[in-house]
This record gives sequence, structure tokens and C-alpha cells, in this order.
Amino acid sequence: MGTIAEAPTAPKQIEQKKEKNSKRAGGRRSRQAPTEQPRYFVGKPCINKEQPKLEREVPSEAEGLVAAFKSDGSLFVLSEYSVTQKIDGGRVTLEKERAAPAGPRVSIVNAS
Repeated sequence: MGTIAEAPTAPKQIEQKKEKNSKRAGGRRSRQAPTEQPRYFVGKPCINKEQPKLEREVPSEAEGLVAAFKSDGSLFVLSEYSVTQKIDGGRVTLEKERAAPAGPRVSIVNAS
């Protein structure tokens, strides 16, 4: 009864297994689609389900939040897709694909 048993070294073995799995997973390429790059716009708030009025584009969500707050407007997040058709065995389906980025965006928000 006076002896204390030493704890097994299982946690080290588990850590080693995790490292091996993460190395294997990191070496493989993912087949997932690239992440969506939304565009941010500041505009007038929608009232009674009317069409949104986008006034200007901002380069990031953070700048959009600040601009919308200063102008008492709304921040709109827009995602663009192109639509293609896929014909498989006489069955036609429509698929969306993320549109290619237009190019670098420049901030147009005043620093005041």
C-alpha cells in the first residue's frame, strides 16, 4: 500500500500518432473548391423588401463596417458565381462555379 504506481506513458504515444496523421494529411492536396472571396459594398438600407442600392465597394469587411457606420448605411456581402451545365447520361444539371477574381481592389474610404 505504501508504493505509488507510475502513470503509463500513453499520452506521449497519442501525441506521436497525431503528429504522424497531421504529416500525412498535410502532404495531400485537398479536392475541395477554393474558398469563396466575397465582395463588400456599402449602400442604403433596404426598406420594405426593396432592391438593395449599392453605393460603393470597399476592399474588406472591416472597412465596410466602418464606412456603413459613418454613413448610417448598410454593409452588403456579394458572392459571384458563373453557371455551367453538366450533361450526364441525358440528364442535364446546372452547377455553380466561383467566378475568377477581377483584380486588386483599392480602398476608397476617406481616413477622416
